[in-house]
Amino acid sequence: MPAFRHILFPVEFSERSKAVCPYVRSFAGHFHAKVTLLNVVQLPPAIPSSGDFSYPVMIDFPALEQIRDAFKGRLKDYFDAPEVERVVELGDPAIDISDYARQHGVDLIMLPTHGYGRFRSLLLGSVVSKVLHDSDCAVWTAPHAEDPVMQQHWPCRRLVVAVDRGSEQAWVLRRAVELARELGTSVRLVHAVPGAQHQSWETGGEEFAQFLLQMAEQDMAKLQAAAGTKFEVSVVAGGIGPGCGK
Repeated sequence: MPAFRHILFPVEFSERSKAVCPYVRSFAGHFHAKVTLLNVVQLPPAIPSSGDFSYPVMIDFPALEQIRDAFKGRLKDYFDAPEVERVVELGDPAIDISDYARQHGVDLIMLPTHGYGRFRSLLLGSVVSKVLHDSDCAVWTAPHAEDPVMQQHWPCRRLVVAVDRGSEQAWVLRRAVELARELGTSVRLVHAVPGAQHQSWETGGEEFAQFLLQMAEQDMAKLQAAAGTKFEVSVVAGGIGPGCGK
């Protein structure tokens, strides 16, 4: 059972962080998980970008203690969970979040994305992108946590699992099945075949596109067999994105 026993909630005192609180509270309550609230105070670079070493780096430790006290006091006002630990660290947020999760047996990291802009770098933000790339545990994130409509997504009713081809991803499906059973949800498997997206100006491409889709369906069947389970499957032409797997 993929129960989450330790949830790490990085907090930066923004409206986005506050908007994620109900989801953290729901997950913690459902899984009876410990929650650690982590605030990382960004340090200035150790070496000036100009290469001039004549300027020492100054850290105001009394101010850090004030930040620590404010952090703990403010979190008590709006967050409640079965077991909460509050931590303040100095360093780089992206690095420290992943390192803390790895060193303290965290099962799940929950944090918001920026939620603005058309580009992924703006949508996710550099911190979230690095955490997704570097963390060994599961990461939950949402770009529009402040939107009241988002509240409709908890409790979860359906999981969409986007996978590539290959039996090495069978463990992803097994984890999805275990999580779906824990949450009482259904699962849909989605696989996109970019080469099968037929363009109107192409000639003779439809037959090849159908061949690619059929091969992908066969691979998805083998993947399900390797995972020892059966899913509702959508094999689509194009890339994974909005509208896929509906």
